[in-house]
Amino acid sequence: MPLLFYTSDPPIKKRAIICDCKARIVHGCMVYNLPDPGTEAFNERLPVGRGRKFIFPFRDMMVVENGLSERELEILKLVATGASNKEIATRLVISPNTVKVHLRNIFAKIDVVSRTEATLYAMRTGLIRHEGESQPAVFDRTSPEGIPSLLPAPRRRGLWVFLAVGAALILIMVVFFAIRSPTNPQGQIKQAAATPPSRWLSHQDLSESGFGMAIASYEGTVFLIGGQRGGQISGMVSAYRVEGDQWQEKSAKPTPVTDTGAVLLGEKIYIPGGLGLDGKPVEVLEVYDPRSDQWEQAKPLPIALSGYALASFEGQLYVFGGWDGAAYSARVFVYDPGENSWQEHQPMATPRAFGSAGVLGTKIMLAGGVNAQGPLTDMLAYYPQRETSGEAAWESRSGPLENRAGFSLVALAESLYLAGGSSTQQEGGLPILRYDENQDRWEILDLPPVPIGNQPGLAAIGNYIHVFGGVINATAQSEHLAYQAIYTVLIPAISR
Repeated sequence: MPLLFYTSDPPIKKRAIICDCKARIVHGCMVYNLPDPGTEAFNERLPVGRGRKFIFPFRDMMVVENGLSERELEILKLVATGASNKEIATRLVISPNTVKVHLRNIFAKIDVVSRTEATLYAMRTGLIRHEGESQPAVFDRTSPEGIPSLLPAPRRRGLWVFLAVGAALILIMVVFFAIRSPTNPQGQIKQAAATPPSRWLSHQDLSESGFGMAIASYEGTVFLIGGQRGGQISGMVSAYRVEGDQWQEKSAKPTPVTDTGAVLLGEKIYIPGGLGLDGKPVEVLEVYDPRSDQWEQAKPLPIALSGYALASFEGQLYVFGGWDGAAYSARVFVYDPGENSWQEHQPMATPRAFGSAGVLGTKIMLAGGVNAQGPLTDMLAYYPQRETSGEAAWESRSGPLENRAGFSLVALAESLYLAGGSSTQQEGGLPILRYDENQDRWEILDLPPVPIGNQPGLAAIGNYIHVFGGVINATAQSEHLAYQAIYTVLIPAISR
């Protein structure tokens, strides 16, 4: 879209100057009012170069009067890189719902209706660079009829610039090959290269050892709810603030339960079912508001369940399988908080309990679990959108290929990370696994510094996977570890 410059200088006023550069959109046209040539304001805006040329600082003119806050600019930049709402929430340590609110405000302020338009806006205004981006234009006062011309600004780069770029590229290659293992087309599990000990960090332990807890994150705080705490089924709520490495106790859950899960929908945490104090599954659905530290009840589960797999997808809560007190379940229930209602969706082919679920893109991945035949080693992909068209919603994926039960699963940066659990040969002390969706295979990462048992709490915060508690040989654990799943390499910006 053209940019119209207006000035009261007589020779220039004969026509508007049209160029392809960055500026705000006003009534379908990008407009920027320049000071009159020769004035002090004009010279300040357009610094004098060699001869009688002036460089337009278009990047300084970007996003004029758009009213975007610093956080909104951060989110707009991430949207322009193709990041999803969940990835943005993870990167900025905020909830996906908060990201949606910010996006609505951003779209309104910059007058766009889609992420594509927002990305184009970010490219036009210089928030991000794209391949083939034009250089700053030059205003030449010596052009015919006094009409300014737009020419590419000369670029000068010294030898040190190329040396710095080369050094940065070498650093990236060294880090890349250090953390990636060679491909292994023969097997489904491949051994990663040796990992630096610094990948594991120890944090402040739980105030009460525990396992089987529900876990959810909200605005940089991880909430551990219920579970077996201190040797008994509890309604205890512990809040861990990542910034400050501190724990704080919150209002207890009204119905103490274990073998349960939690998801964040909007700005509230939903905990369905679980195993009650009498050793039987319950159907209650309790909702926690982390802002007010208060509890409320919503519509109960259609049946009492514990040990299910739980996930949130596009504002709804999905419950997979579980134990109903008499048998393992293959049923799938979906809760809509807006309607406060439950629906039953396509069941799994195999009943199971104590599986674990995580969201990758447009699907929910469900791994492992146990049933009457023993531990399950498969992994399934469930596509919620296929329910409406009557298609089969389930597909098979490569499982961890070992008899491993009692683990927990979490999604981070389009990968699944699996921690904890036990095998037929070993209880606790198993390595973390990572699932690569592009290769449809699992990768063995490094061992934890201390054994992680069955049913630990798992949460992805920033670049780290936080692991809370677990149980080994009927003994609850209190350790709190963090595993650096992603490395961030910073390259210094180079300017002329």
